[in-house]
Amino acid sequence: MAVPLWVRALQRADRVAWYAYHGYEVLREELLFAYVDPSDRASVIQRAYEAQEAYLPGGATFERGLFSWEQSLLDRPEVPRSGRVLLAAAGGGREVKGLCERGYDVRAFEPNPVLRRGAEQVATSLGARVYNGVFADLSQAVRGEGPLAALREEGPYALVVLGWGSITHVLEDRERVELLESVRALAPTAPVITSFFLRPERSATAPKAKTERLRALLRGAFAKAGAHNRSIPEGLAYEAGGGFVYAFTESEVQSMAHRAGYAVQQFAEAPFPHALLVPHR
Repeated sequence: MAVPLWVRALQRADRVAWYAYHGYEVLREELLFAYVDPSDRASVIQRAYEAQEAYLPGGATFERGLFSWEQSLLDRPEVPRSGRVLLAAAGGGREVKGLCERGYDVRAFEPNPVLRRGAEQVATSLGARVYNGVFADLSQAVRGEGPLAALREEGPYALVVLGWGSITHVLEDRERVELLESVRALAPTAPVITSFFLRPERSATAPKAKTERLRALLRGAFAKAGAHNRSIPEGLAYEAGGGFVYAFTESEVQSMAHRAGYAVQQFAEAPFPHALLVPHR
């Protein structure tokens, strides 16, 4: 049976629309890479999350509770069944609630004021505490300084949880290693649960895709136009709902953990990429 002409026309229109939108996404990313200074990327991320009402109490994501892969990690033999948990990037309180319901005593922090109010609302009724701070503040907390200084006194911690996908917003390799080193200093014996965006390992001989060729053209054009920011790591991207993100390869996760004094005890790509890190003895 021959495919009608109008069906073929719609299929062709679908392809054109897909390429047009994908081209827009590439253009949007390259504009942001070119003209947003790296020091301002954190503000762009924070702004994106102010609109994420689904993460707040009553929202669709919040009401899902702990995801199945999070519960599976908490059931592993390396993870203590009780004790104090350090929860970084607590979001709107979904993990605060889920961890407390499993019997943990939670100390958390969250930098976004909109989400933090939700997490504080949850914490108040469950005996947990939520502080105002960013990942970079942990290095000061190790010395008992800065906005998260109280976290040093509130230890020891049986477990550390880096909130859902949060390390994917730590865009520089050096900063990610420093983050884990600070976590190790605050909780030297605690396993760490982390989750992240993932990208496949790329072969050095793989041909360049059309997207890469388009990016190269745009970067050349922006450079000629005087764009000041040309340091763009391969895994860096922009997501409309989350701002700037970094997608790891598996080898990058392994290397990051090793340099900070951890071994990757479990690594999984699905249903959401995640890892369980345990301190080297």
